[in-house]
Amino acid sequence: MPADTLTLDTAGFPQLGDQPLRLPPKERAALSLLLQRQPAVVAKNDFAAVAWRGGDMSDESLARCISRLRQALAPHGWQIESVYGTGYRLSSETALPTGPATRPAQPSASTLDAYIHARQLAQQRTPEALGRAIALLRELLSTHPDYTPAAVALGDALAAAIGWGQSDTDAAVAEGLQALDDAAARDPATPGLDAARGCLLDMAWRFADAEVAHARALKIGANDPDTLLLHARHLLFTDRPALAVEQLRRARQQSPHSLMLRMSLSRALVQAGHGAEALAEADAAVADHPGQLLIGAFALSMRAMVAPEPALAAPTLRLIEGHDTPPYVWTISSFVLARLGQREAALDIIDASLMCARTSTGEATLYAASLAALGEVDRAAELLRQACDERCGMLAMVLRDPAHADWLPQHPVGRALLTRVFGPNG
Repeated sequence: MPADTLTLDTAGFPQLGDQPLRLPPKERAALSLLLQRQPAVVAKNDFAAVAWRGGDMSDESLARCISRLRQALAPHGWQIESVYGTGYRLSSETALPTGPATRPAQPSASTLDAYIHARQLAQQRTPEALGRAIALLRELLSTHPDYTPAAVALGDALAAAIGWGQSDTDAAVAEGLQALDDAAARDPATPGLDAARGCLLDMAWRFADAEVAHARALKIGANDPDTLLLHARHLLFTDRPALAVEQLRRARQQSPHSLMLRMSLSRALVQAGHGAEALAEADAAVADHPGQLLIGAFALSMRAMVAPEPALAAPTLRLIEGHDTPPYVWTISSFVLARLGQREAALDIIDASLMCARTSTGEATLYAASLAALGEVDRAAELLRQACDERCGMLAMVLRDPAHADWLPQHPVGRALLTRVFGPNG
């Protein structure tokens, strides 16, 4: 049979005839990519960069995505061919219309490349990488304002920058929300719009508004791992760890190899009071990602929090032997050593890191847990107060860290911080 007309609208999203094709966010993004590249083959790495936004993508999850697309497209005369060892290609029984009325101008290859690169930078979550990602996305939106996925990426990057305290909160939130509003006006079905909005509002500590945004996001992407992850973080901010664990477990079913999901689930389990399960999850993630420094260091921190033992010292010290030790490793190492009672070694790391001009106020809050473990709660409270004064978004997560549960509500500065960030019932 002749294939129904399948095109991309002016924002670059798929439609049958002149009607939007209703698909979950990942399938929608994957089909958009297939249409943009048709008749060329789309490589697996490109699906990971665009549909998975630079996150972890297993062959199994991509295969499920393609299978669902095939089911949706088959009645309309379209098929997706597997190209062994390479990727997938979209084809039909008739040629895809190419006239100006049916094929609006699409983002150029350089535009798409800039978007993918910005997404990958933002995934690194370091201040330097985030700054570059934000600059790229601003430039992309100025030259291609109809490319609405870039607005979602900008909202995500700005939220992370607020978290580190590297951007003025009010200005960054206003910029991000405006970009999302503009994208919604152009294409309200853009994947990730409401989830990005909720994330921005969470970083601004506007939790009631964020709740509304996350609820809208879940109506569209109830099984989308990214949507579930951001909602789970919102639940942790608002002190509902048991519900966060449920959401993260649902997300893990959809994306079982995602490192960020596994780490978030482990942390949420600790906050929910399930230490043994948290360690099992962290250990399973280590086994799934052998040799990955981030998860190895994270697992050590979880074990130091739940079940500290002298045997943790040796692998912790090995972490900091290299010449280019990432900042998060210093944070984790100081915490593990503090929990083991190695006061001098822990303080050496803490003092050196806090004296470093490159350590942002947001990064400095991560040493509060180490100081609290050493009994220096006044100094820990001062780090948290400075972050609150600068409205570093990540402070909301830091204050909910189980490492602070025993002392923070009892400390005068701690009580004031909980009220300032979470309200009188925080």
